[in-house]
Amino acid sequence: MVRNMKNNKKTWLGAMFSFALVAIMGLTFAFKPANLSKTEKAKRVNYYFRFTGSPSEEADRTLWENVPSTDPACGGTNDGCLIAVDESYTTISGTDRILTTDVPVTSGSHQNPVLGDMVKASFNKN
Repeated sequence: MVRNMKNNKKTWLGAMFSFALVAIMGLTFAFKPANLSKTEKAKRVNYYFRFTGSPSEEADRTLWENVPSTDPACGGTNDGCLIAVDESYTTISGTDRILTTDVPVTSGSHQNPVLGDMVKASFNKN
């Protein structure tokens, strides 16, 4: 009888140990850590700016005013007088959105805005 109780006790201890081991392993592998290596790129907004200066001054960031995206393309003699700019090249100054970088333009008599990281679209090029 004593021998049978020792076997039962060993069986119970073995079963409890196995259960605890399985529970710990299950909890360890049940929750995957967040995959921090993947960073999703947030879509950036484009802001529209209209040129207010004279021809050959298109590079000057202070001569561009923010306009709604629904404004029609501008007319006149100015080259590339309406541009869509990536938001990372703009900031808020008071209540106005302004450019933080001069506009990249082509050289020569027609200084058209150059498409790239900053200028995403240009309208009314001559």
